[in-house]
Amino acid sequence: MKIFGTDGIRGKVGEYPITTSIIKKLAYAFADTIFQGKKGLIYIGNDGRESSSIIQNAIFSGISHQGSKCCVVGLLPTPAMSLCLNKLNKELVAGIQITASHNPYDDNGMKFFDKDGLKINNTTEKNIEKIHVSVDEIPDCTDKPQNNHEIFKTMYSDIINKYIGKKIDYTLGKNNKLNIFIDCANGSTSKLINIIFNNSIFTVTPIFDEPDGKNINHNCGATNPKVIQDFIKSFNSIEAISKSNKQKKIKIDLGVALDGDGDRAIFVSPDGEIVNGDDVLYILTKYNKQKNNIRKPVVGTVMTNYGIQDLYKKIDIKFIEAQVGDKNVVEEMIKNDAYIGGESSGHIIINDFENLYVGDGLITMINLISALISLEQPLSELKKEIKPIPSKLVNIRVKDKSGFINDQQNRKVIKELKNKINNRGRIIVRPSGTEELIRLLIEHENESEIEILLNYFYDNINKSLTYEI
Repeated sequence: MKIFGTDGIRGKVGEYPITTSIIKKLAYAFADTIFQGKKGLIYIGNDGRESSSIIQNAIFSGISHQGSKCCVVGLLPTPAMSLCLNKLNKELVAGIQITASHNPYDDNGMKFFDKDGLKINNTTEKNIEKIHVSVDEIPDCTDKPQNNHEIFKTMYSDIINKYIGKKIDYTLGKNNKLNIFIDCANGSTSKLINIIFNNSIFTVTPIFDEPDGKNINHNCGATNPKVIQDFIKSFNSIEAISKSNKQKKIKIDLGVALDGDGDRAIFVSPDGEIVNGDDVLYILTKYNKQKNNIRKPVVGTVMTNYGIQDLYKKIDIKFIEAQVGDKNVVEEMIKNDAYIGGESSGHIIINDFENLYVGDGLITMINLISALISLEQPLSELKKEIKPIPSKLVNIRVKDKSGFINDQQNRKVIKELKNKINNRGRIIVRPSGTEELIRLLIEHENESEIEILLNYFYDNINKSLTYEI
């Protein structure tokens, strides 16, 4: 049975496959597969959910049963696991990040990394799925894993600061000290922002940086960018600034909304405009062509707005469409020797770090800041060129993703909608790779038609297969 989704394994804690019994077997199978029967060392990080300790203990039991050792590195962004493993560059070393990314707090999961810091490939995933079903029940391990919560935090902080030095012109930076607010989604970056940017050329203020195990992604973060959008609009309003003249209030130059595990970022301009992953991908592609003469292809996904896809033709950059999921984006990047790729959700992968294809919200932010400083243009100006066709994305909670997609009535409705659109837009209906959701995207040149099409979908689908509409 397939357990892996588009990005690791995740689900409701206590329900298949996120049970202690299954996690033990998966951890055993991972260690056995990645070390080819030998014994190694696996680093374990987490994004701060209250269930992390339960999953950590189960992972430790499975790995110990295989004969390998563990080192717990604590609250850590997912990309930090990639970057630190890559920097260590040791044989018989691997990593597991306990995270459900942007999912609700009562979900959890695991992402698996090899010694090079790369997410495991499909072949390795299939081997793990195959091995774990043949493993007998694994007892709890009474020993305690090694704990070193500082090793990767320090290493990651050093990596990010060196990257800032590489990407940012310090002379320009000192004359244009940006005031940045970062929404940490009460997740894995919460305790790192002040450490990383303590002596930075930027003024960085973290918000939603008090994880309590239950508040991760709750009304904050990259899945809820309207929160930081409203905050910046209020903070930067003429009235607020005029009332604060005596305190010399500084306007916010950039808002950044990370997700729970820190691998994606959505941005907000000083005037409160949301800038999503599609926008950032185009801005950085165009900037790197102009500034660094990088003319390599760019990789987006099937969800990338058609209006934005057309923009790449105007700047003579080949656009390649991948299936949704950063792993699929990376696969197309490698295949096509692309410099940059990403998703509208905020995953941006930039291949300028040790040939390591990793999406990191902070690295995306640094690249965007580099463009802002170098071009001496605010984000709102850079976005003006980007004119997507009208679209709407909705998530529908369903009882069975596959059952919904394959339902005869639903397939008929989708076909009818495509006929109604008649080359004036498009409709995409796909199962989420991470949650029990159906994602519906409607794009249409006539914005008023979108609601009509959406209502037709709601009125005619098989509602017995959904929880709510």
